[in-house]
Amino acid sequence: MVMIVVIVTFFALLVSGVAVSFTLGLSSLLYLVLTDTNLIVITQRMFAGSDSFTLMAIPLFIFAGEIMNECGVTKRIINFSQSLLGFIAGGLANVNIFASMIMAGISGSTTADVASIGNMLIHSMEKSGYNRAYATAITAASGTIGSIIPPSILMILYGSITGISIGKLFLAGVIPGILTGVAQMIYAVYKAKKNPNLYDGNSVIFNWKDLRKNFLDAIPALIMPLIIIGGILSGVFTATEAGAIASLYGLIIGIFVYKEFKGNRILSTLLNSAKTTGMSMLIVAAAMTFSWILAKEGFPREVANMINGVSQEPSIVLLAMILVMMIIGCFMDTTAAAIIMVPIFAPIAQQIGLDPIHFAMIMVLTFILGGITPPVGITLYVASAVGNVKIKPLLKEMLPLILISLIILMMVAYIPQITMFLPNLLN
Repeated sequence: MVMIVVIVTFFALLVSGVAVSFTLGLSSLLYLVLTDTNLIVITQRMFAGSDSFTLMAIPLFIFAGEIMNECGVTKRIINFSQSLLGFIAGGLANVNIFASMIMAGISGSTTADVASIGNMLIHSMEKSGYNRAYATAITAASGTIGSIIPPSILMILYGSITGISIGKLFLAGVIPGILTGVAQMIYAVYKAKKNPNLYDGNSVIFNWKDLRKNFLDAIPALIMPLIIIGGILSGVFTATEAGAIASLYGLIIGIFVYKEFKGNRILSTLLNSAKTTGMSMLIVAAAMTFSWILAKEGFPREVANMINGVSQEPSIVLLAMILVMMIIGCFMDTTAAAIIMVPIFAPIAQQIGLDPIHFAMIMVLTFILGGITPPVGITLYVASAVGNVKIKPLLKEMLPLILISLIILMMVAYIPQITMFLPNLLN
């Protein structure tokens, strides 16, 4: 009876718009009060949940991403992307998607990609004739690649919970991330050809000289993902140390190469990083506490019994898990959703014979799909705020892009080779 009250309260707070961290914290507090448990447990669990060497990578990659934004990396990546793809139909839409794919290898975060790319490209796309809602939708959808292509903060979190090799998780995300970006670009070209009067078509003339210049200018940014992933896979450093190296590398190119990271920007970069880290780690701590309560009450076992009661067929069980995770992802931040759902579903996936790395990618793709799906998709609302677009017109433009993400998810779920090809090569 206590858990029914706690779960109902949890969803009531979520639907009413209370911040995810407070929703998790208040629900956990309610459980402790109703079960007459010493309230010091909540502080102990929150501290224990966030006291992890692996999780130190999160603030470090957040800081690295902030440095890259401040030192002009985003601008150079967009210039390079425009030189490479701006001349084809749907030029700026494709520039947006391709730039997001590159930024994914730097920031590791969906919301960071949406904010950095959106602030620079949505207005430019509108000036070139794009519908503002469509420009924002492209930004939101391509921003999801930030959690797929390594380094991914969500994968670091998953690895810290399960103990799976973060290097292998990073490799597993490469092909699904590229597939997502290519599929979105194909849609952008189709949309442009279908509406030639609305979209920029061949507004940019391809120029080898400009491409070479912008490529050379962007090289310091482009090699950063190679340093991070190569170092982790070769065993030179851990994911946490990679975050520190990424931050140091960002400072070096910002101060000595691009010379745009001046003293007055350091404080604002540190403050922005601290704010984002504070929000992220508060969610992690609160979610770890709520996850402990669910485990204590045997919730994972009950969910497993319920799903196994539907069918014993692995493909049906997997589909049922995807549906549940997608619904949770629609209402909850991906970080909190992962912390709560991984301990519940990872054992079920193991029972039906799924490789842990394969299932990790299924979870990541499902949660980020939930993030761009109404009614409470977090990424959807971030994009709405960045693009200054109301949800209704944005959602209309998002529907085909949501369908693309769903197709990619189903391909990854039922064609394991897409995910496992690169990790198997490492073996």
